[in-house]
Amino acid sequence: MSLLRLIALAAAAGCSSSSDQLANAPAVDSTVAPVAAVLSTDTTDTSDTSAASETAATAPDSLRVPILVYHNIQPASEAGAVRGADLTMRPEVFAAQMQYLKDHKIPVVSFGALLDALEGKGSVSPGAVVITFDDGRVNQYHNAFPLLKKLGFPATFFPFTHAMDKNPRYFTWAQLQEMQSAGMSVGSHTSLHVRVDKMKDPKQMHAEVTGSRTLLGDKLGAAATELFSYPFGALATAGDSAVRASGYRAARAYGGGTWNSWGNRWRLRSVPMTENMSRFQQIVNPDGVSARKAAAP
Repeated sequence: MSLLRLIALAAAAGCSSSSDQLANAPAVDSTVAPVAAVLSTDTTDTSDTSAASETAATAPDSLRVPILVYHNIQPASEAGAVRGADLTMRPEVFAAQMQYLKDHKIPVVSFGALLDALEGKGSVSPGAVVITFDDGRVNQYHNAFPLLKKLGFPATFFPFTHAMDKNPRYFTWAQLQEMQSAGMSVGSHTSLHVRVDKMKDPKQMHAEVTGSRTLLGDKLGAAATELFSYPFGALATAGDSAVRASGYRAARAYGGGTWNSWGNRWRLRSVPMTENMSRFQQIVNPDGVSARKAAAP
């Protein structure tokens, strides 16, 4: 089996620690629920990520700006679809979530704007969210990017660079350049999509963390060298140190909640997204969002 095939299989397992594997999903009912029905859908995922439920200690200067994490945006029946509640979302459900943000006037800000606010160099509107995508699957380009551009929502894409221009299921450099030109941002997800917490060789870790950053900079410019996303959400002190030493501005972990501060910028908390719309509404609706919508002209 080729190295690239092994990489693709690893990435297909997603960035969570689940055992979900690359597989063709079984056939599903061809009758797709309309957007209105999707908005009222409640699945079995009962994860509580409300501000009140988060038990992790937060710094006095923390901000509640949920960093939403998406992976595959594709029909579950599509060849190569990845199983897992937090790994694959139907395009119509993603569209419903984005439309919900638009309809409820929930500000979508760039990752950079959030970092500026955490550092005290700027501010973000109350109730803002950040949208991110992991792995660099081409379905994100086809099924998410056009809608984001239409709605004027910025987002950050974290591809692992070794698959670029080599595997048709992943981005090409031309696609990334197009998205970047349209206002999207790009960050690193390592070169081979590896768990940095399992790496014993400092040179290999440096190659994964720094090599991908260097390549992104060569292809896309300095703007693509600021952000890092840990594959599989794997955290390790050595990994943190490698990310810091490589020149990144910040790194996003996988899960953990909705509150962040400048002090935890190397392990920024985030929220893995699923098709559970009740959970989605809870995550993006801090106190006052309904009042803000009612007061808007």
